[in-house]
Amino acid sequence: MKLYRIAAAGAVLATAVTLSACSNDQGSEDTSTSSAESSSSSAAAMPELPSAADLNAVIAKASDPQAPIEEKVKTVQGGETAAELFDILAQRKAELGSDFQVQDPVLPGYTNDSVLTNLVYTEGDRRDEIQDISFVFEDGLWKLSRADACVLITSALPPEQVPAMCHDDLPPAEGEQPAPAEGEQPAPAPAPAEGEQPAPAPAPEEAPAPAQ
Repeated sequence: MKLYRIAAAGAVLATAVTLSACSNDQGSEDTSTSSAESSSSSAAAMPELPSAADLNAVIAKASDPQAPIEEKVKTVQGGETAAELFDILAQRKAELGSDFQVQDPVLPGYTNDSVLTNLVYTEGDRRDEIQDISFVFEDGLWKLSRADACVLITSALPPEQVPAMCHDDLPPAEGEQPAPAEGEQPAPAPAPAEGEQPAPAPAPEEAPAPAQ
């Protein structure tokens, strides 16, 4: 009888050890799975930084007259709303030799899906460096951000050729006051220069004499 109890106790102990080991293995598997999923999510949220050559290919496609418009609109954020932009860029490149070149280094942007870089714009003898231009990773592609696309467009094109999506980025015409923001009071009229008399107010019209 004593031998039977010892054997039974040993069996119970062995079962407990086995269950504990299984539980620990399952916990390790769960932790590993959770860590892998977390790493996968982080990788999806943080795309690999593109090279300057990658971003130059984006800009080259935007101004390539041979590229289908369906591909061109994918090079600029919101490009599907300004298809005429790409014809203007291609025409200007063909006629004037205008070109944009991304410069190294390409740096992480303000969000996980953006990068910052500098561009050099050339057109004939003109050469301008434009700093902190952003590209965004959208729909699995790197695109020139809408805001900075408008910066480049308004700096390179005459106002009459700027597409509608960038009209808000145009500077006001000479002598024109910028429109006030919603809820903002319009700017007061400028004060007269020193030594200059303000224009006199118009005299009130004289009432006609009553009929006799």
